[in-house]
Amino acid sequence: MGKDKAAASAAGSFIRRFLLVSALLLLLAGAVVVVLDPFYHYHGPVLGLKAVVTKSEYQCIGTIRNFEYDNVLCGSSTAENYNNRWFDEAFGGRTVKAIKSSGTTADLRYYLEEAFATHEVRRVFYSLDLFALDGDPDINFVDDSMPLYLFDRNVWNDVKYVWNKDVLFEEIPYLLAMHFAGDYDEGTSYNWWQYKTFSKEEALLHYTRTAKAEPMLEKEAYQPKVDKNLRLLREMVEGHPETEFYFFLPPYSLLWWDSVNRSGQLGEFVYARNRVLEGLTAYGNAKVFDFQSDEEIVLNLDYYMDPVHFSADINRLMVEEAARTDSVYQVTPDNREKKADKMENVIRHILLEEIDKYFSTQISGEGGC
Repeated sequence: MGKDKAAASAAGSFIRRFLLVSALLLLLAGAVVVVLDPFYHYHGPVLGLKAVVTKSEYQCIGTIRNFEYDNVLCGSSTAENYNNRWFDEAFGGRTVKAIKSSGTTADLRYYLEEAFATHEVRRVFYSLDLFALDGDPDINFVDDSMPLYLFDRNVWNDVKYVWNKDVLFEEIPYLLAMHFAGDYDEGTSYNWWQYKTFSKEEALLHYTRTAKAEPMLEKEAYQPKVDKNLRLLREMVEGHPETEFYFFLPPYSLLWWDSVNRSGQLGEFVYARNRVLEGLTAYGNAKVFDFQSDEEIVLNLDYYMDPVHFSADINRLMVEEAARTDSVYQVTPDNREKKADKMENVIRHILLEEIDKYFSTQISGEGGC
């Protein structure tokens, strides 16, 4: 009997020690995540660590809420290859990125509202994709497909973050490795250009031209949606008169213009462009810069890796031009119609001459400028 009691007591003691050690290890693991916080859910960088920002879906909302900044750069993947420091040097202040890959106007507005709610934003640099104006203006992109524990303010579901083995054994080691490697540039948040090839061959490789062009969409098919998205932009500009807005129309390659022509959407995107030029140039706290009608860029496929995405050299050019007081790319109420006419001439040149340099004229259809 005595031996049984001793064995039971020893087993009970072992279990208690095991539970205590396990609890301490769990607390330690959670504390490491909370302190180092690789997704910046609770705070910005600590202990002198660099801000290693590479995963927009997981880190963007935390950096917007918790970093120190007064400029916001927002957009889709066409905005990821900016270096934040280019804006800091050209305009002053400190810039943070608000990025959503293929983000719609409503998606980006969500991020900007978070920024305005937590910071005094002096400037917004907005990469205004035409295809974003085609997105649903009524949706909120934060849904069940997103890591909701990072977006909501419910501390109870933070357990999915604080005790997440991938965060503990992958994200934190990556954060530390990037910091101690010594060559990580904090300004290159979400940047990917250095891993890609930009050339005519690469751009053509990523473009599959349809054999037949679709009929052009009727204006009624897209006008309400485009106009509502533009209204979202105008409401932001009107609602924050103390903030300077810089809207960039990023240059898509000739392949993109050919693709939207063949899909029957050319009229839609020309309409969206013209509505943007008309609507946003009317505000004293907004500037619009049109890079889409620059033939030296859009006709040179060596700047591209696919029909849409261009090299960081073009991103740098856009920052430099936006900082100029006499930029030829700026659209004003006085030159707005000339800019619109120029774009239509560029499109016509692409469709009637340039595209034939890459594809057989035997591929035909119903599209057209």
